[in-house]
Amino acid sequence: MQAWGAREITFVDNGRVSYSNPARQWLYTFEDSKMNKPKAQTAAERLKEVFPDLNTTGVEITIPMPGHIVQGEAAVKECVEATKKIEELIKSHDVLFLLLDSREARWLPTLLGTVHKKARTIYIIHR
Repeated sequence: MQAWGAREITFVDNGRVSYSNPARQWLYTFEDSKMNKPKAQTAAERLKEVFPDLNTTGVEITIPMPGHIVQGEAAVKECVEATKKIEELIKSHDVLFLLLDSREARWLPTLLGTVHKKARTIYIIHR
């Protein structure tokens, strides 16, 4: 991170650390999976332990995806709020690293990144 000049990193994920994560992802431990910790916040904390000068944040949010039906007033409100939050995050950052499992999940961040002329790198992580 330091060689890149990065000083602020935000992790976005709605998942929890599972028992398979520590074997594949160095930011998580077995204890994290036992405690069912939120992935984004835990990753932010661990990266800060590695490089204390970083400003890291974890945001727990579900990315709205095309083809996924949103039913009910509360769900629609949550979807709209999530979209606004994702757009705010994209606007306030320089580069997007899309470490998402599906095309559907990458669609909205890619679209918003293009609209706001942000550099992005797409990584596909298979679980």
